[in-house]
Amino acid sequence: MNNYFICFSASGFSSKIKNVKRTIYICLFLSFSNVAWGLDLITEKQWREDINVYVKNLEQGHINLFHTVDKANFYKQLARLQEQLPKLSENEVLVKLMELTRTVDDGHTSFPLWGPKLHKFPVKLIAIDQRLFVNEATINNQGLLKSELVSINGKPIKEIFNTLAKLVPFSENPYSTQVRVAQYLPMAEVLNGLGIIEPDYTARFTFKSNGKIIRQDWLANVSQSFIKAEPLGTFKPQEKLGVANKYLWFASSANKESVYVKFERYTSLDRMENFASSLLAFINKNQSKNLILDLRNNFGGDFFVGLKLAQHLVLADSLNWRSGIYVLINNVTFSAAMSNAAQFKSLLNAELVGEPTGAKPKGYQDMGEFTLPHSSRVVTYSKRHYDFTGNSSRALFPDKLIKQEISDYLNNIDKQLQWILEQVGWYDE
Repeated sequence: MNNYFICFSASGFSSKIKNVKRTIYICLFLSFSNVAWGLDLITEKQWREDINVYVKNLEQGHINLFHTVDKANFYKQLARLQEQLPKLSENEVLVKLMELTRTVDDGHTSFPLWGPKLHKFPVKLIAIDQRLFVNEATINNQGLLKSELVSINGKPIKEIFNTLAKLVPFSENPYSTQVRVAQYLPMAEVLNGLGIIEPDYTARFTFKSNGKIIRQDWLANVSQSFIKAEPLGTFKPQEKLGVANKYLWFASSANKESVYVKFERYTSLDRMENFASSLLAFINKNQSKNLILDLRNNFGGDFFVGLKLAQHLVLADSLNWRSGIYVLINNVTFSAAMSNAAQFKSLLNAELVGEPTGAKPKGYQDMGEFTLPHSSRVVTYSKRHYDFTGNSSRALFPDKLIKQEISDYLNNIDKQLQWILEQVGWYDE
């Protein structure tokens, strides 16, 4: 860590610093591993140039930018932001651009704060019924795993949740909104931009665990290593077969009659070709009858990769094509994963099991992006419009709804997968 004590004159300072008199002297003690506000903040003029690039490229790149938001209202909000620039901090500008982009109302058009690294507090959260629990923590804070976050600087989490729900990126329905609130809440720039924490990125987090209140005073950091809470369920296959990577593999029951496929991340088309060939060969050799495709917690990718998997599976004649194929989905089944789930239901006659997806089956997808020249922040937009179900449902809903309860999470119970394992007789001799 490099610490410096710096004094400088603020005479002629740009309008990015609020309420500065004409000439003052500012002394700062800077720890360069934790600088809550940089000396290299972009100027008001540069922000205006970034905003012009933002709106120009969004209109040019998006297939139908004003499919939901009224164009006149969008530009009215944009003009208001331009007027407010002299009075805004950089973090306030970031938050307002998040909020403005959110009005487009599709999950692939977002201002996700990609680019320069962000300061984060030492926990990662999971949302269940709009309540937030610690799912990952740094080694010094692992005692907080699975505790519930109840307030930040005395502000109740419900209020913070409702505020963030209006601006978090990649949000397409209530299910993805709570997922993204959990993801973005530990980011210091967001909390400061909303006025919840001070510019020094310190905050008091209050948790509840086993009836006890735990208070932690933290300083946000740029880089941290996390320990994850114990995964749900006790499903531990004897052997992982056909492993493409830790997110894509398959396993079988002891009697080889049932096959489980973990499909949590997308891979390349060539790797999926090899994986799918191996899977099909195993099913054909062992005359397997049941197939479980687990698309939970899959943020998406290229849905043609998933179709490559389906292309091989339709050749597996031994499968019970009437009632032996299941696809697991949940609130974190996004984008191409949602698309593939809908396609598997149709192409493979699969039964969808779990919870509603975080994406709509009819809507705007196929993400493009561009980078703003001065802030180096990335903006994403939708290039295509797809309809996988023929209706305007806010989510792809399961045929068999099995909701994850808070008690399931706290007790490491995976009811969704367990229900399917019982249906196929996974543990039968």
